[in-house]
Amino acid sequence: MQRFNIINMMSKYLYVLQAVLTPDNWQKIDQCDVLLVLGDGDCGYTYQGKSYAPLIDSLGDLCVNHGLKTGSVFTHFSKLTGINTYNPKTSYNRTALIYALLSRMVQLIVGREKTVAWVNKRRANLWGNILEIAKPVCVIGIQPDEGLCRASKTKGIPIYDFQHGVIDDRHICYGKDYCSNKIAENLVDGFLCWDESSASTLRKWAPQKGIEVKVVGNPWFSRFVFANKNDLLVQEVLNSGQIFRNDRPVVLVSLQWGMMDFIDKSTGFNGLMVDALKKAILETAATFNWLLRLHPIQMRGPEKTISHNYLTHTFGHLDSVEWQLSSELPLPVVLQQTDLHITDSSTVVVEAAWMGIRSALLNVNICPGGTAESYYSYERALGLAEVIMPETNIIKQWIADTYKKGRGKSTFKDTRKLLNTFIEYIAIKAVTKRK
Repeated sequence: MQRFNIINMMSKYLYVLQAVLTPDNWQKIDQCDVLLVLGDGDCGYTYQGKSYAPLIDSLGDLCVNHGLKTGSVFTHFSKLTGINTYNPKTSYNRTALIYALLSRMVQLIVGREKTVAWVNKRRANLWGNILEIAKPVCVIGIQPDEGLCRASKTKGIPIYDFQHGVIDDRHICYGKDYCSNKIAENLVDGFLCWDESSASTLRKWAPQKGIEVKVVGNPWFSRFVFANKNDLLVQEVLNSGQIFRNDRPVVLVSLQWGMMDFIDKSTGFNGLMVDALKKAILETAATFNWLLRLHPIQMRGPEKTISHNYLTHTFGHLDSVEWQLSSELPLPVVLQQTDLHITDSSTVVVEAAWMGIRSALLNVNICPGGTAESYYSYERALGLAEVIMPETNIIKQWIADTYKKGRGKSTFKDTRKLLNTFIEYIAIKAVTKRK
């Protein structure tokens, strides 16, 4: 395990080193109406040979269709910048590295608390400079940092957090207990949510902080549910065919990044999946097809080598276990080919429910009394998700019993009008600015 941890740590350092090899280019960002902010982990698709951020780039495409000009900035230590991305992204990796190195020195002198304030102030100044050059009428990001929020507030530019994962009372970034102690200038002006279930969680505290909560849906999912023949990206994928060409039932496993730090041999967890799930896959590989979907960071980030080596070593000899295509294809397309879904705690539970697909959650913290006991309460109440113990026989029994039930009722709502209304609101602000 020690060797594994060393490899994981070295992978992270190498990833940062590769990120800072590319010079900063934030000083050259073009003026835009909408500034989009994201990171490598948000770029889960490749389109025309370039990395594509399903949520943010789909939103950007819709903005362009409304006559808006978009600009993009990658958060610090992202590698997918410049010509490698669908929309060229601005980066500030070297500046971020300088702040990180200086903060170590500052901490020795003034302590951790004052160092955090020192770093936040400099990040706010950096973002202020970026906003001064780009001059957007609004900023939309994936969990924008406090420095960006402060800079946007200072310049009177509305900033929104676009939902990218689970939003729950117990979530460290979205729960009332966590956010109620934050000052307003370090928070966004609005949350853009996928559905009412997520929005209702935020409405318990956000309005009291002067924060809007809007339901705008998931534009990436919507473009596949309501496929347009003129949408070249969608049509390209729909013509790619099936992953498996047999009649076996298909089980999707959604893997999650950032769990390499929780390796525990005593519980059989190796940072990718519990041993019980591994054994269940191996023991049912003759009767079920298995799709193992990696997170984008496991596909392109510091966990890539470890994740791929494990899957190849463990399942590479089985024709009924696939992880390359199922990780590269858009999630809506993968779900169309799926009968059941298993995960530790991935937000794919929500998206699977949109298609009536039932999920098993292997994270015991979601059980009553656990630190995440309220996660996916909406889907669980509908019978589309349930927590099961991470034991091989229990997993196999859940698969057998749940497959017989078939798909449930879809929870998906058509939110295209809501998103269009929001974009039109931005367009009006942009026209006013140009005058």
